[in-house]
Amino acid sequence: MQNQYVGDIGDFGKYGLLRALAGDPLGLGVIWYLFPDEPPKEPGKGDGKFIDYLCNPKPRDSKLRDCDSYLYDELLKIVIQEKDRKVEKIQESQILSDNTLYYEESLSYEPGESQFSKKRRRENWLNSTLEATKEADLVFVDPDNGIAPEKVRPLHKNGPKYVLLEDLRQFYVQGNSLVIYHHLGRHGKAQEQISKLAKRLQESLKLPHMPWSLWYHRGTARVYF
Repeated sequence: MQNQYVGDIGDFGKYGLLRALAGDPLGLGVIWYLFPDEPPKEPGKGDGKFIDYLCNPKPRDSKLRDCDSYLYDELLKIVIQEKDRKVEKIQESQILSDNTLYYEESLSYEPGESQFSKKRRRENWLNSTLEATKEADLVFVDPDNGIAPEKVRPLHKNGPKYVLLEDLRQFYVQGNSLVIYHHLGRHGKAQEQISKLAKRLQESLKLPHMPWSLWYHRGTARVYF
């Protein structure tokens, strides 16, 4: 997750899902896996641009507001009125229930940082997230890119953009139920990617059944496990 994405069309789906799943008495924990904002590769083409549903809504966008008018209006206030797109604004709002636990510390590496230092930094960060959400019934894990492919190097500069299967295993062992964000790639059909990831999750976490998956494809395609 990056601050510049707050309030985009993906966020509407994300928080709409969490509002439907959790709230009193079911305690929610949110871990953003916050990564520093990156400049767009081309001017005006950053991923955080998907806010037309708020600032230039089309007729079909009225259906989004019908889904959850309170969420829509709160994101409209953050993005358009206050122009302050930060995860802290989600915490300050009442979008999620009052008993929600948050962890928003950034996870990134310094230029020239040693492998040992990066490994320790990531371990300390994960331990802090586990401690912060240990009382939550349901933990939402929100990495920038999603579940790490097998080829991803966790200590590479882009490693913090992914949640590792070992991370998820520790939350599961702690007793948290999980909702996991994953950004779908362009290397195959969405259904095939989802099926493969669901199988990896089941095998890695030793789940008794395949995890549920919800495919959300407004803006860019993503799935929630």
